[in-house]
Amino acid sequence: MRHRKSLVGALLFLAAILVACSGPGEAVPQGVNEGSRARGFSLHDLHGDEVSLSDYEGQVVLVNFWATWCGPCQAEVPDLEAAYRAHRDEGFVVLGVNIEEPPETVRPFVDELGVTYPVVLDTEGTLVEAYRARGLPTSFIVDPDGVIQVRHVGYLSAAQLEQYLQPLLP
Repeated sequence: MRHRKSLVGALLFLAAILVACSGPGEAVPQGVNEGSRARGFSLHDLHGDEVSLSDYEGQVVLVNFWATWCGPCQAEVPDLEAAYRAHRDEGFVVLGVNIEEPPETVRPFVDELGVTYPVVLDTEGTLVEAYRARGLPTSFIVDPDGVIQVRHVGYLSAAQLEQYLQPLLP
């Protein structure tokens, strides 16, 4: 009986230490749904530089999965670019994640549409799988604390994007 009490005491002590040592962000589990901490990732951009989601910590990030062959993706790019230009000084960034296309296909598309926001290449399709983005386009809006506030599947209009951003930007 005495051994059991000391074992329970030791377990309670360890539990208290774990709770005390966990950071404030650790209470939000990582995932791909609204309310989850966004899964971190690193991919290469069109210049071959590594870009990570963590590079934009403290900002509102729109992670947009797209492809050049996707009609709705093509249609929303001008609205995403306009929102990026309008709100980047407020801490907003669009991070375009191209799905399984080579840079030789993506670069002319991006240049033709005048895209200035960062574009990264998910050439193997591993990130789109990890984020369970089954249809294109799929967008995630991540708040400055790294928590997914919006998961939007399909065409994202300028009006919808503004509505999503309004409570998140200063």
